[in-house]
Amino acid sequence: MSGLEEAASRRVFLSVRHCLSFLLLLGFTASGCSPAQYAQQADRSAGKVISWGQESALGKSESFDVRYHPLTCEDRNDPGVILIGKKRIPIGTGPKQSLTPAECLEIAFRNSRELQLQKEDLFKSALALANARRGWNFPLLTGDLTGSVERGRQEGTTGWENSADAELGLSALQKLRGGAQISLATTISLASDLLGADSTTIGSLIEANLTQPLLRGAWRDLAYEDQYRLERDFVISVFKYKRFIETFAAEVLTSYYKVLQKRDRLKNEQANIKRLTETLALTRLLVQGGQVSRIQQDQAEQNLLEARVRYQQSQQSYRNALDEFKMTIGLPVGAMIELDYPDTLIKLNKAGPAPIPFKEDEAIQIAFSSRPDVLEEKAAVRDSAKDVEIAADAFLPQLDVVLGYSAPGGRRKRDFWNVQFHRHTRLAGVNFEYDLDQTDNRDAYRNAIIAYNKARRDWEELCDRVRLEVRQSYRLLIQSRKSYELQLRNVKIALRRRKLAALQQKEGQASARDVLEAEEALRSAQNGLTSALIDYTTTRLKFLASLGMLEVDEKGFIHERKEPLTYGRIEQQYRCGIPEQKDDRLDSQ
Repeated sequence: MSGLEEAASRRVFLSVRHCLSFLLLLGFTASGCSPAQYAQQADRSAGKVISWGQESALGKSESFDVRYHPLTCEDRNDPGVILIGKKRIPIGTGPKQSLTPAECLEIAFRNSRELQLQKEDLFKSALALANARRGWNFPLLTGDLTGSVERGRQEGTTGWENSADAELGLSALQKLRGGAQISLATTISLASDLLGADSTTIGSLIEANLTQPLLRGAWRDLAYEDQYRLERDFVISVFKYKRFIETFAAEVLTSYYKVLQKRDRLKNEQANIKRLTETLALTRLLVQGGQVSRIQQDQAEQNLLEARVRYQQSQQSYRNALDEFKMTIGLPVGAMIELDYPDTLIKLNKAGPAPIPFKEDEAIQIAFSSRPDVLEEKAAVRDSAKDVEIAADAFLPQLDVVLGYSAPGGRRKRDFWNVQFHRHTRLAGVNFEYDLDQTDNRDAYRNAIIAYNKARRDWEELCDRVRLEVRQSYRLLIQSRKSYELQLRNVKIALRRRKLAALQQKEGQASARDVLEAEEALRSAQNGLTSALIDYTTTRLKFLASLGMLEVDEKGFIHERKEPLTYGRIEQQYRCGIPEQKDDRLDSQ
């Protein structure tokens, strides 16, 4: 071999080695991201999808953080204490800290495991949608790098055999709503024995393909249907998450008021025991003076014992309810807290029952435009009608137009990356496929019609159920309001009756039984008044939350909306209305 040939061979071999090094470097670079960096990429992708979903469902983007940052007692400077604002909540032992409804809502929105689970479910749905969009909203870019190096020797020979190969493949795929798929790919391959350029081969190829169905799966957005449902269902899930926040805040306040009610019952029992003790003492004096019989003393003492038993039961019930409330808002059971009693209850009594912002018919109309289950059922009817169309499309033959173009790289090793377009290969063809046995398609089509008719029946049943639930809730509101008004009068009468009975007993004009009955009537009336107020407040709160009439900020503070939060934007954008039955075949059973 001449000196020029050796030099050329050396240059080619060096280029091969450089190519191998480049491929290895590319592989290390592609895999160079750490798991933490991949997690950050996932956060950014999901965050963009969630912002888009909020714009589509709510008309505005809101802050969203899937990370869990609960209020805990991990502060090294103050261990065993949870800080909420300027308040310190001891864990296990220490003075109890009183919490207002607003503070409990703030804790719940930081600590609640149920709320965190809803956040994580929405985040995972956003991540799945971001992945599914590849190939639709933008080309799906893929690539892989493979390679191997081997060294071996066959038995009976003296030399070693070396081999190395590597291949880099890159591709881009774009799907179109009409069913077409456009792909672009390039491949670089290398094989060598690592001994020299003469036994090394390098090749490259670039190709583009287009496939367009003409019959089955063509046009009418049938190919895009699965992606359409993913997009729409995610926007609905954003709307449901927003509504969940509202109902969650309402449930936290409801639990707070229910515990408050038990605390007030405990106070009423204490006051009742004090009054019964005074009644028993007065009755004993009257018995000693011979003015009344011993039976009246026994009656008073028996009532006092029963009141003490009720107090113990009420105390246990209150403690259990308070511990359950701690779990609801995400605090440890050992957290030393108590509710803002009696200040919160005094404010509720002073404000009285808030008015109902609309009439029954208006509430029903709002429910049909704001409840997520109504929107989901509309989407189900639309999907079932589309499934009938897809099943009918399956009867058509598969007829696809295929176009292809490819060109190799340079023939020489030194210019393999130069695409030789003049040596290209063009391809045009038609693929046809038709199954003569249409039994499976026939059954699928018939089942789709049955599923559509069932979806229509489910929709009609849901409409009746929504009307029933709204009517029942509205009637319960009216009943609770009237009960509160009646209980107010009842308490006034009970106070007057108890005072009069006590005075008449001292004057010998009333028996101990009259006083005891008045005491029981007062206790019952006071408990009934608090119960009626709490029932009306919580029922109204849940009712407004079910109709999208509550606005909840980041800290969980509740404000009533002037207009309900409806799903009109989603319905308009994704055409979720109930389709009309224009095809008689859809009615056949």
